Amino acid sequence: MRFIDTHTHLNFPNFKDDLEAVIKRAKDNQIFHIIVVGIDMPTNKKALELAELYPDFISSAIGFHPHETQKIKEEDYKFLEDNIEKICAIGEIGLDWVKQYSSKEIQNEHFLRQLELAKKYNKPVVLHLRGDEFFWKEVLNILKDYSELKLLFHCYTSDKSIASKILDLGGFISISGIITFKKAENLREAVKFIPIDRLMLETDSPFLAPHPMRGKRNEPAFLIYIARKIAEIKNCDLEEIAEKTTENAIKYFNLKI
Repeated sequence: MRFIDTHTHLNFPNFKDDLEAVIKRAKDNQIFHIIVVGIDMPTNKKALELAELYPDFISSAIGFHPHETQKIKEEDYKFLEDNIEKICAIGEIGLDWVKQYSSKEIQNEHFLRQLELAKKYNKPVVLHLRGDEFFWKEVLNILKDYSELKLLFHCYTSDKSIASKILDLGGFISISGIITFKKAENLREAVKFIPIDRLMLETDSPFLAPHPMRGKRNEPAFLIYIARKIAEIKNCDLEEIAEKTTENAIKYFNLKI
């Protein structure tokens, strides 16, 4: 049995003192590969660095998170293009109308620009999308124009109805530790509905540690709790969750592992 953690931030300062131990615990808990995701220039550079240091265990995705879009400079896009062949995806990119650290206009401008880059270089994307019902109507309308891209909806928290629309677009849905939270009943209903061949697993480390690890720094070793909860919801064996979500991730990110 083996798992892929499709979204981690081991490139964040939270892991600077014990990265080797974190990686060992991940491997001890049947994680055989992880995607380290950037959000801005420092974390993008660190993601690339980690993928070079641990080529058999880490792949990198780089891009500009909606919170960071007000800081982007033109040379940052040159950096992204210069390193495009080293990465497995562009991300995390998207829109966040819940915490508008950047204006909607700036977020939208850079979201579209990064989607165009993904189109140009035929790269999968990792999407950060947060907002209300009207938001989802708007963003799904935008993404209809990019349906030829591989679209991964990271850290999905919405309900079955939105999940259905994502599936209609051909998108994949990644589930985090939120699935184990007491108040996440709508998400559990969505996961019950989503076909296993469209699901992936993630920790979003260091955030969102699953029950029973809530309150601790999250790390890839905790992915097992997410997988167990999904197996319970879908009434299937843990081995099936491991096998299918791993297969989905390898194909989606075109991983050579």
